[in-house]
Amino acid sequence: MLRVSDCPLSRYSNDEHYKYQTEVKDLIARYPAVSSLITREQNNFLKLYLDEGEALGYVRGSVYTEHLGVADAKCNETLDGLEAAIISGLKHYNPVVKGASQRLKIWWDTNGNIKEKSQKSKSGAIIKLVTDFKGPYSADVNAAGLNGWVAELEADLNTHDEVEKTKYTEKAGKTDLRMRQVRIEIDKSYRTIITKMNALIVVNGEEPFTEFVNELNARIASYSNNLAIRSGKTKKGTDSTETK
Repeated sequence: MLRVSDCPLSRYSNDEHYKYQTEVKDLIARYPAVSSLITREQNNFLKLYLDEGEALGYVRGSVYTEHLGVADAKCNETLDGLEAAIISGLKHYNPVVKGASQRLKIWWDTNGNIKEKSQKSKSGAIIKLVTDFKGPYSADVNAAGLNGWVAELEADLNTHDEVEKTKYTEKAGKTDLRMRQVRIEIDKSYRTIITKMNALIVVNGEEPFTEFVNELNARIASYSNNLAIRSGKTKKGTDSTETK
């Protein structure tokens, strides 16, 4: 008898899960004869679908924070290397290198600990460093052999700025919704719809569900095959309510 197949929702990644629920939403909308029989369930599902989209935005915002942290750490690492190179030059045997390093060290001490500055102040301080070391202090930088460090720091700052440009707006990034809980709720709603559909098929017959169920089952099979390929294991058809 016609019925909707089991769907391993808990095994989908967040993006994969949201994409599947999007396809379910769109498929229901394409079959008014089906949606008219599950109006209440569909309305609840659509509300939770919007919640999942918002929660996914929060998760992606967290990814932004992680990437920004990596970019910031790279700037700090280069700052440490540049400072160490300047200090090393203070003991150089060549008086030209030693003199250049002394002047650069005075600049460094005068401008404070760049790494400890707030994010915006830190970016500004690095810009000033690069500008000065490529401008009025360029002869000293060249004499001390630090052009490579300055170029690396400038590249690190550019990378950091590019990451910052991808930041979500405050409204998109700040939400109390969390993906795990939202997924549990929308999965319950999805299963309620599927349980009702399967029951209606038993009671009233396969019309008007035939085309809808066949299309949905094809999608479930496709997603399950993708899971099997990714895991390298035999496809599983059972589901659990726990979202990983």
